[in-house]
Amino acid sequence: MKIVSILFVCLSLFSTGITAQTVSDYHPYKAMSPAELQKYRQSIWDTLPAAVGWVNDFEGLYNPVQENNLETMLQHLEKRTSIEICIVTVDSNMVAEYKFDDFAYRLLKKWGIGKISKSNGIVICISKDYRKIFVCTDFGINKYMDYDEKYRIINKYIIPSFAKNDYYQGTLDGLNAIMKRIDKKWKHYN
Repeated sequence: MKIVSILFVCLSLFSTGITAQTVSDYHPYKAMSPAELQKYRQSIWDTLPAAVGWVNDFEGLYNPVQENNLETMLQHLEKRTSIEICIVTVDSNMVAEYKFDDFAYRLLKKWGIGKISKSNGIVICISKDYRKIFVCTDFGINKYMDYDEKYRIINKYIIPSFAKNDYYQGTLDGLNAIMKRIDKKWKHYN
């Protein structure tokens, strides 16, 4: 009985897929002195903001309807394939530009995106302030989408809309292209 209880607790902790501590002093972009900015970025790095779902729009790029649409798409993909994709937008206060890619990888690991046994998580990290996007994948995604395919999708589907300041359309087009690629390969591998 004791083993069953321990197993239940462990499964309940891992079943949510997204966990993090809350950063109580997270706030949208504001001007700070260099020392304040460095301290704030370190606090974000050390104690990541809590994930609120599959879409975490810290930069405020999407309206509620757009965010809900993306969230619904990601929920359906996870139910259909078990692959978990998280979209995160970050402002330049949250992380230095040179640490942007590392921040996306840190979110992937610390939030637990993807099933542990399959390492099938993806984080799409976007910063309007830095004009950057990074698609961070765990190694279980490599059979569905390699490095070159990720960057073809970014360049063909995401960047054209981002260049027009249409972040929702770029995210939607990129997400559709990634999901189409996964669905095509999913049939082959499963």
